[in-house]
Amino acid sequence: MKFDYEVLIIGGGPAGLSAALSLGRMSRTALVCDDSRPRNAPSSHLNNFPTRDGIHPAEWRRLVKKDLEKYQTIKFFEGGVLSVEKSTSGFTANLSSGISAHFKKIILAYGVEDKPLPVPGFKELWGKSIFHCPYCHGFEIRGSRLGFISNSEMTFHMLPLINDLASDLILFTNGKAEFSDPQRELLKRKNVELIEEKITGFIFEGEQLKALSLANGELRERQAVFFHPTLPFALKSQIGETLGCEKNQLGFYKINERGATSVEGVFACGDNVSPGHSVLLAAASGAMAGAGVVFALLGEEFGNA
Repeated sequence: MKFDYEVLIIGGGPAGLSAALSLGRMSRTALVCDDSRPRNAPSSHLNNFPTRDGIHPAEWRRLVKKDLEKYQTIKFFEGGVLSVEKSTSGFTANLSSGISAHFKKIILAYGVEDKPLPVPGFKELWGKSIFHCPYCHGFEIRGSRLGFISNSEMTFHMLPLINDLASDLILFTNGKAEFSDPQRELLKRKNVELIEEKITGFIFEGEQLKALSLANGELRERQAVFFHPTLPFALKSQIGETLGCEKNQLGFYKINERGATSVEGVFACGDNVSPGHSVLLAAASGAMAGAGVVFALLGEEFGNA
């Protein structure tokens, strides 16, 4: 098979761009496919990233792409990857432009698909007054009257972080809570109010949350809310599953220390491999996956030599 590029990177967010940077530094050829669906598009800033704390996500991506301009082996395609097929010698990818291209390795960097709560106001406030990560948005709303929407085994993992930020906290389970008696007792000891009513809407002005409306007719005032998605996480593409990549119980791809999945030649990075969802961690994961691909390519070349 004649290869158009050595590597196909599916996803042009922090993980994919950082993977491209690792590959560019070693003069490996790669095509970055980006369908312009960044997870943090609703947010006006990204945080917890040294030298870029508070920068707009779109500006951060622009700066990274500018850094990549000097690496002539890295190219971009603005569109999606419809499918990827594995052969004995490599991979064939069908792009949304109608073109097929051949690659030696694949990096899955397309992240997760957030599932909005299907009630009025959620989409309008996502990334504005409804957030997923205390490290990304907590500092700006510290000392506020906060809510936390969660009803899973991960609830009590995030709860201490959010409670530490709040002047007072309400835990909304949006239905019957799936908590043990000791967990309910812990909530009482920490003065965290538990509400098991269904949420029917979010009351807001502009980008500012005012209150949550409940099925029993109550309105509960809150200034911001953290939302934990339903498990397992949904990924933005099924290409990894189609190729046979194994996933864990949280819905993430299983990888080794260099980002390799269970399928030979396929690597993964970013939000689709770990619950630690931030730009910094996704970028670090992408850098490692890029380095892992370089090691794999050089190992094959060195062995052949």
